[in-house]
Amino acid sequence: MKIVFCKTAFAGPISGADEIAVMYAVELKRAGHSTAMLLVRPPAAGDPLATRLREAGVPLTTLASPAFSKSLTAGRALAIKAMRAFSPASEFIRSKSRNVVFDLMQRYYQNCCDYLARERPDVLHVLTPDPGAVMLIRAAHASGIPVVYQEVGIPFHPPGFEEVYARFTSVLPLCSRVAVLSPKLSEETSRVLPQLKSPPSVLPLISHESGNGTSSNGHTGSVSFGFAARLEHLKGPLQLVEGFRLAHQTQTNIELKIAGEGSQRQDVVGALRKAGLEQKCEFVGVYNTLTERARFMQSVDVFVLPSLTEGTPNAIIEAMAYRKPIIATAVGGIPDLVDENVGILVSPGDVEGLGKAMAKLGSDAELRTKMGHAARQAYQKLFTPGAVIPLLTSFYHGMIDGDHSTNGKKQTHPWAP
Repeated sequence: MKIVFCKTAFAGPISGADEIAVMYAVELKRAGHSTAMLLVRPPAAGDPLATRLREAGVPLTTLASPAFSKSLTAGRALAIKAMRAFSPASEFIRSKSRNVVFDLMQRYYQNCCDYLARERPDVLHVLTPDPGAVMLIRAAHASGIPVVYQEVGIPFHPPGFEEVYARFTSVLPLCSRVAVLSPKLSEETSRVLPQLKSPPSVLPLISHESGNGTSSNGHTGSVSFGFAARLEHLKGPLQLVEGFRLAHQTQTNIELKIAGEGSQRQDVVGALRKAGLEQKCEFVGVYNTLTERARFMQSVDVFVLPSLTEGTPNAIIEAMAYRKPIIATAVGGIPDLVDENVGILVSPGDVEGLGKAMAKLGSDAELRTKMGHAARQAYQKLFTPGAVIPLLTSFYHGMIDGDHSTNGKKQTHPWAP
């Protein structure tokens, strides 16, 4: 069985869709299947995901030249600059820019068809609903290759992407299957995409096995709360700071560690400084390798992600693998991962609830240990390669055989159909 995973490009550090595609490709390869990665745009030199694919023996092919990618990046930077300079016209500029990118992606349609004719994969697995994905799905359909589109979030979310999805939904009928990451996301996707003939299949992401999930933070008396995500509005970094400030009023032994960069970095620094808590927060930058990720997760006691909208966050699952209790918002697929045994859920934007949750776990070591143990058990049941690979292979065999069954094999994954 040969599976080709497709994206327009690698989006950069802490990209959930990138990590999902790479982990699927690598772990299926280790299980004895033939996998490959197809990108429209080439990755940057030294890209850590490309390095992981190469080390695992997974071929990576790109359709466009480095010069095209460089030009597209420069054009995007120019469009962002124009939107900032002429904010009243920002939506118009954004729409026009997306149209230009869509047209550019379609130029690689024949290149993609030639690649598929040469490689003849059994299945094409496409992630993220961007202009490149539209082209990839059309090429696969024209080449007679079954294609699955996997939604890693919720269609038409976050706000501002409605135009992207409105165009993308035109190619959904060309897909043999549509998949999502968790049961709640399947329900929500069915609701917002009533044109789907059947509910999307659930294909959980795979998270790297982290040994025995032990922690080695080395703290003596302090409790460290970790956050790993882009420092952007929808990830809730300012809500994180406010919750931390409220919790610190009663739990002065707590500290904060932030992994990530983004447009709200200076706003976060300013909020910490205003609260007099700048010295209680450490910015560790973006982790690019599995070793750096392990080092970060081992250094914290509780993982916090107060996102305003989400799909199924890789970072939460990675933290669960390291026996970390979770504090997160009840959005997207997060309630499928985090129940009262694993952590505490709060409403999005509820900084008082967030502060209370942080204070509760900051003051109760026994509860942290109990929840961390439950988190590790949930991770092992749902997201290890051993749990997910049988479900993936059965899903692909069903596509190849032209049916929606589990290929006659009994599935033990809790989210199996």
